[in-house]
Amino acid sequence: MVGTVAPGTERLRVNQVVSENTAQTVVRGTVTVPDPKPDVEKVLSTEKSAKVRSVEIVPDKVIVNGALSLQIVYVAFEPAQSVHSMHQTINFTTFVDVPGALPGMDVDVDVTVEDITVTRQANHPRRFDVAAVLEVSARVSDVMDLDVVTQCPAGCTCETEEVTVDQLMGSNRRQVMISDEFDVPDEKPPVEKVLDTDVKVETTNTRVLKNKVIVEGAATVTVTYVGMLPDQPVHSLHRTFKFSDFVDVPGAAQGMNVRVDIRVENVDVDVSNAKCDRLRVDMVLGITANVVEPRTVQVITELSNCPNVNPTFTDLKVESLVGENTSQVILKDTFETPDPKPDVEKILDTTADKVTVTETRIINDKVIVTGNIDVQIVYVAAEPDQSVHALHRRLPFRTFVEVMGAREDDDVDVTARVEFVTSSAKGCEITVEAVVKVTARVTQTLERQVLTSVAPVPTTVSPATTTPCPPGSTFEYIVKQGDTLYSIGRKYGVSLNEMKAANPQLPDPNNIKVGMVINVPCVAMG
Repeated sequence: MVGTVAPGTERLRVNQVVSENTAQTVVRGTVTVPDPKPDVEKVLSTEKSAKVRSVEIVPDKVIVNGALSLQIVYVAFEPAQSVHSMHQTINFTTFVDVPGALPGMDVDVDVTVEDITVTRQANHPRRFDVAAVLEVSARVSDVMDLDVVTQCPAGCTCETEEVTVDQLMGSNRRQVMISDEFDVPDEKPPVEKVLDTDVKVETTNTRVLKNKVIVEGAATVTVTYVGMLPDQPVHSLHRTFKFSDFVDVPGAAQGMNVRVDIRVENVDVDVSNAKCDRLRVDMVLGITANVVEPRTVQVITELSNCPNVNPTFTDLKVESLVGENTSQVILKDTFETPDPKPDVEKILDTTADKVTVTETRIINDKVIVTGNIDVQIVYVAAEPDQSVHALHRRLPFRTFVEVMGAREDDDVDVTARVEFVTSSAKGCEITVEAVVKVTARVTQTLERQVLTSVAPVPTTVSPATTTPCPPGSTFEYIVKQGDTLYSIGRKYGVSLNEMKAANPQLPDPNNIKVGMVINVPCVAMG
């Protein structure tokens, strides 16, 4: 307590948002139709997505390394005009200016592909120039202990607000090594040289125990390589590895919430045998676990009628949870065996290669989710030699998740996971059934100036400075470091409500910035 007017306080440990910003960048590159794909007559569609591979914070800047993935569907330049597709990846590096960012802080990065063009080169029928416009958003935060005043000082008039924040109960980080070997699929040629690798990691389940967080996930590795054939065609294959590990988090307890961030720090793919039909994957994952618990406090946002109190207001800017919920989607698709695949004698295995969320949209109290799952079916062909074949099928889905309180301008994080998938065959028809679990977590940025301390005004303090202008008019004041609308008004004998009334142009009166020019009402001297 400070003097006779100091109220009670509560300590909050939060991930305070230091700064955030958004930048646009143009990614350019060239893609080539891989052998043995036919030439392109007409591009039908281009599916695009961007992923973040690594992030580095330097003073006032966030460096982002990522990959632009393209799935191009086209009509072949041949008499049959068959439809083909090819997958290509273009790496990129960009940055976002984030004032106040420093190495060691936490950062959340989101990349959205806003527009893309694919143009065939005039002098090379199998090469295409790609230009994509990306929007890159970066939010930098840091752990901060904040003592907020929760009791109105004696004799003062206070405006209060009930806020809910995620209290950080514990945080830790761990590196995990995943190593495995797998065979090149029978329909693919052996590997002569690995050209590129891409890894997508998703968290499938988390559990909070006492002082520990269990993390389950899946890492899908896509390998682009030169085939060991005379014409050296370029092929790609992918493999999904499931993993389960833990992170020690002192202070964690059952029932608390956890936010897990997994980043691929390194990945190596090499041929593991003399036949070149087996690959070995070694990858290092960095897993960060932040255990939080919602906490509701009554904060003081405005103080008036306190001539003997010197208050300190501090910016509170945190990500606040609006709500989280899940929904299940049941999918069923019946189709004929695609040409030139033979009919099915017996299905051996059905797996979901990946789940992709293509669009999310918030309406009042709901999150609309659109996406698809890619299914692989391995089967014995209905032919004399009973050869084994594999085919792929994409199942689209659209659903909604009810999150009470969600609004259009909120932020949303959506994950989708296949809980069950199976297939059956009858004649030339195949039926695939799947169950997808969709989870939506809606948050909003809570930004307030809250009272963090009060101190009595010394008796030697000079009377409030009056303004050298006629009462009823205003003069301009340039905001300095540490200023608030309240402190400026108090300096010139003006109430907070009068300051707000004189500055209707301010987007947020509780968050004025250094260098702003504000209006101060003139009061009568005396």
